[in-house]
Amino acid sequence: MAHAPGNPPDAPWMTYMDAVRALESGQLPGHQPLKQWEDPTKLNIEVNAYGWQGQHALVRLHLPKEDDFENARLAALFMIFDFKHTKPWLCEFCGEPSRETHMQFVPYVTLDVCRMPVFIHHICDMDKASCRAAMRTVHDRLNSQHGWLMGPHAPPLSKPPDEIYPLGASCATCKTDESARVDMKRCSACKMTRYCRHIKLVQFEGFSA
Repeated sequence: MAHAPGNPPDAPWMTYMDAVRALESGQLPGHQPLKQWEDPTKLNIEVNAYGWQGQHALVRLHLPKEDDFENARLAALFMIFDFKHTKPWLCEFCGEPSRETHMQFVPYVTLDVCRMPVFIHHICDMDKASCRAAMRTVHDRLNSQHGWLMGPHAPPLSKPPDEIYPLGASCATCKTDESARVDMKRCSACKMTRYCRHIKLVQFEGFSA
């Protein structure tokens, strides 16, 4: 029996045919008519990033049209990999400085309008039980809104016990906690990712030599 969009399947993930039926239903957010900013000849990516108490960023991208979801996901991931270094993000669920990001991609790439919504959640530490549980709740809510197309919860990161990831507020190049306390410049291309001036100067001098 097909699972209606918005109703969780009996298993913790959808089968291939479940996903096909959901996409054919015409009732999901990805079935909306072409929006003003979208290009019918491109892969339209809308990125929503979330942090503590209303911290939010919206970014829209156009990439070459791609109907293979994994290829589209990897292309988008490459473009937004350093998004955590765009501002002093705080954990969406507790307000502590963010060091990790959790990303969700929705596979609407085969529809008439090629789309891929992306959600970025800034988190202090996924090993923190309360934040991990809150992230799972958010995942389930968004997954329900998109017909359970995002699949199951992501597996835990396999990081060493003492591993500490860089601050979201730090420089995208040196990634040191110290860089989070200095004045930084933004990338001249994307106007978002931040770099500390010292690192940029060293890179430039090395290149020009």
